[in-house]
Amino acid sequence: MPSIATMNRRLRTSGLLLISGLLIEGLCLLWSRPLAFVVLVSLGGGSIAAGVLFFLYSLLFAAHSGQDEKPDGPQAG
Repeated sequence: MPSIATMNRRLRTSGLLLISGLLIEGLCLLWSRPLAFVVLVSLGGGSIAAGVLFFLYSLLFAAHSGQDEKPDGPQAG
């Protein structure tokens, strides 16, 4: 299993991507130009999507050793 520090770093990175995407989208709401929509969708949406995908990646590929677990049921000896 990856160390707790590694998992914390991955979760912090994904959180920073999400927060930066929300800040970009919030700033685009104040900007009244046609280019603001392009920035909102490309940079803001891309940053949020990257944060969500990195979060799911870090959860999905966290190695699980399973050595500390003991089976339940009649097989437990």
